[in-house]
Amino acid sequence: MARKTLVLSAAVVILSWRMMPSLAAAPSARGGDQLPAKTTQPLQVEVTIPSLRSDELPSLGATLVPWLHDGTRDSATDTARLLEALPGATVAAAGGVSGLPVLDGLADDQLHIQINGMDILSACANHMNPPLSTISPAQVGRIVVYPTVVPVSVGSDAIGGSIEIYSPPPVFAGPGQKLLSTGRIGTFFQSNGSVRGANLSATAATPEFSLNYSGSVVQSGDYRAAKPFKAPANGIDGDVVGSSLYRAEYQSLNAAYHRDGQLVEVRLDYQNIPYQGFPNARMDMTKNRSMGINLHYLGKFRWGDWDVRLYNQHIRHGMNFLADKMRGATLGMPMDTDTVNNGLRTKLSLFLGLQDTLRLGTDYQHYHLNDWWPPATPVAGMMGPDTFWNIRDGRRDRYDLFSEWERRWNPQWTSLLGLRLDVVQMNSGDVQGYNPMMYGNPGNPASLPGRFNALDRRRVDANWDFTAMLHYTPTDESKFSFGFSRKAQSPNLYERYAWSNNPMAMTMNGWFGDGNGYLGNPNLQPQIANTLSLSAAFHAPDPKVWQAQITPYFTYIQNYIGAARCPVAQGGACSLANLNATSGFVYLQFTNQTARLWGIDLSGKVRLAQTRHAGDFHWESDAAYVRGDNLSLDVPLYHMMPAYLRTALVQEWGHWRNRIEAVLVASKTRVDAVRNEPRTAGYGLLNLRTTYASERWQASLALENILNQFYQEPLGGVYLGQRPMLPGVPLPGPGRSVNASLSYSF
Repeated sequence: MARKTLVLSAAVVILSWRMMPSLAAAPSARGGDQLPAKTTQPLQVEVTIPSLRSDELPSLGATLVPWLHDGTRDSATDTARLLEALPGATVAAAGGVSGLPVLDGLADDQLHIQINGMDILSACANHMNPPLSTISPAQVGRIVVYPTVVPVSVGSDAIGGSIEIYSPPPVFAGPGQKLLSTGRIGTFFQSNGSVRGANLSATAATPEFSLNYSGSVVQSGDYRAAKPFKAPANGIDGDVVGSSLYRAEYQSLNAAYHRDGQLVEVRLDYQNIPYQGFPNARMDMTKNRSMGINLHYLGKFRWGDWDVRLYNQHIRHGMNFLADKMRGATLGMPMDTDTVNNGLRTKLSLFLGLQDTLRLGTDYQHYHLNDWWPPATPVAGMMGPDTFWNIRDGRRDRYDLFSEWERRWNPQWTSLLGLRLDVVQMNSGDVQGYNPMMYGNPGNPASLPGRFNALDRRRVDANWDFTAMLHYTPTDESKFSFGFSRKAQSPNLYERYAWSNNPMAMTMNGWFGDGNGYLGNPNLQPQIANTLSLSAAFHAPDPKVWQAQITPYFTYIQNYIGAARCPVAQGGACSLANLNATSGFVYLQFTNQTARLWGIDLSGKVRLAQTRHAGDFHWESDAAYVRGDNLSLDVPLYHMMPAYLRTALVQEWGHWRNRIEAVLVASKTRVDAVRNEPRTAGYGLLNLRTTYASERWQASLALENILNQFYQEPLGGVYLGQRPMLPGVPLPGPGRSVNASLSYSF
């Protein structure tokens, strides 16, 4: 069915291309993405926040944050880290290229994440291949973030904000130019961990056709903390954060053709991660190969825009122990996943006069997952002789339909109303353990796998989202935004179908960095978030003189998918001792609860001096505070970032940009006792960066954590990077590092 849908949709795109060019008009300044102009210059890359219309101020709670010019992207290894330029955006530590994004207290699956228009889901019981890990920082051209309230036309199946990552748009030759060739090559190095990487992007284009290749590679060893935090064991020094090494390779080929206001793109993506250690997980990544094809059609017509996208992604993923975790272990534990992700998205933007735009669209996503663990021993034992099926023939199909009306009432007032209906169908096949003696007979309804296999596992969720947004711009120097949304999200496959109560098997399911074990719950209901957000932004007549923004928000979540100690009736690891444990690792089950989050994001910038001989000086700062409460269990929500402040003095002087930055983070004392979440102390970091940028060359030098301050990651979970594993030890952050990057545009 999925293949038929993709073939039919491709035929629709081809027919529309053949039949509709005569209707095309010049690209409009009204809503939607614009077609790329015919230009000989590559697009300047920056973090952007979209508006309700392309010519509007940034939307609710958003801040426009440029970041390419200071070299941040050139030396970055993890795309998720690029989000830290925004107030309220943080990262939950994981592998070196697999950080989990957090927006105002909600993270990972709770967020809507798209890569070049593709809805991507993790294909791992530990979420070692999250969506943002599928694209390297060097391949990023634009990051679009809605922190809290999200228009229904943007996406669904999430209770938090939205993150959209786009590669640079295709570049075409200018009028009268037969062939354009352009590109960029770069390299970087970080002393802590001996990180080194290189990237290349090259384009050949005519006025109507464009072909681009981009590739990058990064490799790192284990990083070091600022001081020893553990006793040396098995040859690992006390300041080395074990299992933090990695290597990742990315390649993409994009072909584009445009004519008469229409654009067709075909994008091929390939990712290979031969290994990636996870210092806060029990397993490491031993392979991850992802291949994807992304077909995109965008048409600009007098009546509006038509945007169609079809995609297919195939991921083969494997986990086991790398060297740091293998030390002292008698056996490895291979784990494999195979995932297919197909999707179709289409959106019509209809211009109903000068004031109104109506957006209509449909989405379809088919997600198929197999998660199996080959026997570690060829004979009967704890992990053999059979294959353990964690998720077998798991399927998650989503069908969406949405409508959104935007109206500009006058130059001061703009409103948006949207409604989205989603149907999510889920199911999975029969399972089995390594052997009937320790894991139960899958054919016996009295055993755990037998009961699971006898269960009707098909689930159908009918969800709906609603968004209302209002923008008020009383003057050229101020704007106010109000937003309300009701968003629903169905569980993922692991939350519903992870079935085993065996202690070892339970600890293999969990993407929270806490070392605990998790059991699925087929009876989970979709979680529903009601979010209210306000935003006020002010600036001088010249925004470079000063600007400020404040955004408070409140979210109430019904049927929140949290975790509680698994009941004794489940048996296995779900014992009375586990139910009452106040330290160490515990065993939990996903369950519906009630939760509440509220907080505030702040950002500001002011020019301090404007000199003739030393350039311009300005001060910029952002801060955030979030509080999350599990009202059902009367404990704080897990992984809430403590209050923090990032402040910097910046000098812009000709080709030079210099930055002195301080990052101050409060102590983390409100922790989730259900998961035995560790507390972390407050800390302050000092960073220095200088960047030189000319027309073709860009070089940067940075000193990260220049004072070599020891600190523990508030969202890092616990340290599990070596054997023996140490319960209750928070994951330490990296010590001092000298980072350098160099790039050349041609």
